[in-house]
Amino acid sequence: MALLMRNKISLLVCDMAGTVINERGIIYSSIKNTLDQLGFWTTEDERKKWYGRDKTEVMREVITTQISKNAGMSAEVRVKQAEQNLVMELEKSYFDNGEIELIDSKLLDMFDNLRINGIKIALNTGYPIRMQEKIVEHFGLENRVDAYISSEQVIMGRPAPYMIHRLMEECDIPSVKNVAKIGDTTNDMREGKNAGCGLTIGVLTGAEKKENLLKYGDIVINKITDLREDDLPVFLL
Repeated sequence: MALLMRNKISLLVCDMAGTVINERGIIYSSIKNTLDQLGFWTTEDERKKWYGRDKTEVMREVITTQISKNAGMSAEVRVKQAEQNLVMELEKSYFDNGEIELIDSKLLDMFDNLRINGIKIALNTGYPIRMQEKIVEHFGLENRVDAYISSEQVIMGRPAPYMIHRLMEECDIPSVKNVAKIGDTTNDMREGKNAGCGLTIGVLTGAEKKENLLKYGDIVINKITDLREDDLPVFLL
């Protein structure tokens, strides 16, 4: 908590998958499977660029790039189909099969302690809003955070800054210098920088390595709950 207090942070914006939620990378394999089933193929290098991005934007990009090879198909129809299929697959994996959990059992206590000390908590994600709401409900996060937003609700997802700016408005935070962004992907780090956040924090519980996060982040820590520590180990730029 000392790190946030020293930097006069009054809003902590947390990525969900890989930062708050441990879903074991299922989201990215599910996107690949969804596209495969519709006949749209991707390379490993292309898939690495998906980390942290709006999931529908990712699928739209792949489909519209390849659609010319499939005469007679409507790109937008295929995107809608892909989005529906993805949500169905994720709901089965996450909720029916129980392949999702909080990143740390101490997370909710940490959120409570931060809020008691005047630091608001917000969640943002590249999930469709329907999935985000189900996850929030599943873990009882409604009363443990101050706000949450999906990239579906803004004109452009990460690394654009619009989700953070919308959350600032909702949480009555007038200065972006009092905002910290925390996430597990390069696009989370870029989002924080593009928004002008006072602090951008990478975590090692998700998709990317320390070296990639440090290209754009201010510091990197092992996991979000390390923020509870007064003397936490950090990797600096």
